[in-house]
Amino acid sequence: MAESSAVFDTSAGGVDDGLRSTHILATLGFGCLLGWELSMVFAPAFPLLAFCDLRQAIFLRVASVLALALAYALSAWKADWVFVHRNRLFTLGSLLALVTVANTCANLLFGGLPFGTSVLAWVLIGVAQASIALYWCVFFSLVPARRTPLTVSLGSVVGTTLFVIVNSSGVVWVNLMGIILLIVGSVGLVAYLSLHIPRDSVLPVKEYRRTPTLSWKAALSVACHGVVYGFMSIELCSMGFEAALVGGASGMVGTLLALLWSVLGPRVDIDTGVVQRISLPPLVASVLLFPFFDGPGRIACACLANIALAHTTLFSWYSTSVENHEFRLHPVDRFALRQVPSQVGFFFGSMLAYVLIFVLQTTGVAFSLVMVVLAIVVVAAFSVYGGDESKTKAQLDEMLALAAGTAAGLVRSQEDDEAVDDRRPGRFKQNCEVVAERYALTPREAEVFPLLAKGRNAAYIAENLGVSPATVKSHIYHIYQKLGVNSQQNLIDIVDGCDDRES
Repeated sequence: MAESSAVFDTSAGGVDDGLRSTHILATLGFGCLLGWELSMVFAPAFPLLAFCDLRQAIFLRVASVLALALAYALSAWKADWVFVHRNRLFTLGSLLALVTVANTCANLLFGGLPFGTSVLAWVLIGVAQASIALYWCVFFSLVPARRTPLTVSLGSVVGTTLFVIVNSSGVVWVNLMGIILLIVGSVGLVAYLSLHIPRDSVLPVKEYRRTPTLSWKAALSVACHGVVYGFMSIELCSMGFEAALVGGASGMVGTLLALLWSVLGPRVDIDTGVVQRISLPPLVASVLLFPFFDGPGRIACACLANIALAHTTLFSWYSTSVENHEFRLHPVDRFALRQVPSQVGFFFGSMLAYVLIFVLQTTGVAFSLVMVVLAIVVVAAFSVYGGDESKTKAQLDEMLALAAGTAAGLVRSQEDDEAVDDRRPGRFKQNCEVVAERYALTPREAEVFPLLAKGRNAAYIAENLGVSPATVKSHIYHIYQKLGVNSQQNLIDIVDGCDDRES
């Protein structure tokens, strides 16, 4: 592919220089995606649904969320087929969103279209949202991961800004034109970038690793976060145009915090569990305080929840993409499976708000009790899931700690060996290559292995390779598993054993 080299050329100036144009385009395209998604989340309060009353608008939004969850479930079920046909399938699927805009235009110009037509249009936009999100996740999973967190974070800053610009005027036709530009911009840029990914960087679909489905503990925790997000988005929409606009814009704070983690990169050992712990207190506080306020106070509580959820969602977005690339994980399967519980939770949260506001018209003590129960469920779900993740992480850290006491000695020993041994230049590198081939290490594991064999720790390797310590630890864990060792000393012995076999 002649054009591939123009976009992904890394021959001059390394990855950072060679992929600069790709990152710029990806930042703009991902920004269009986030601006589009935020516009859909708060659509009941915006001109896109101005042709119907608030109850009908919320019903249409809830229908789109249900379609979104089902589209993710279907994609996970047929993940291999979806991946093989991804470019055409995702492009056409994403452009279905234009049907929804056309439906709004038809209702505004001619009026009185059957409500079932609008339901169908919003079901299609749910399918479109799943398509475009999967398209971007697959793209980020197939390109070098060093700058993915920064690209996604900056794209989210751009996306939140675009959301405000597109929706702040309140003028129907301006809003609709802005939505069209967001849809076309996001789809067009990801399609262009995806079609120019070098063929040799895409594995045959059967060679990607299939990860197990989320445990019920993890799925419950993710779903509970979705419930809060769905609930707060409908509450903000019910408060009017300004409340929805402020609520959507408030996510910028959480985005900036996620941007901080992406800038710090390998200098911080942070994972999804840590991010969720940071976000849990403001999330629970917003739910508990919500019944005690009216007007601006409730908007502030909803914004607090939105900030926390934007933080966790964005970090999960780019950490999933990086892990997919680093560990050759099936991008469609993994992303879709992790989105299903989130969207199911969003659906139930939206339904809960709809019932409380429009059906039961719950107020006072009854409403406060519902919010307390919701807060308890969120905390309980996180406690169960967080404990499980902590145990897993502790086991990994314990295994890595076996080598910590000898790391410094191993470095000195290796340096001494290299200083006095001139019998075979490059012998250490050759031995590492032999071991990597013999134990079927992945390309990234083969990069980590020589540094590990020199006694370097996870922090040093992370800084050297430009990835997070948590990612490096996972690579080390997989290397230890493949070699059947539990310390760096055992690993060094295997490398040295190559010389014994040759002699």
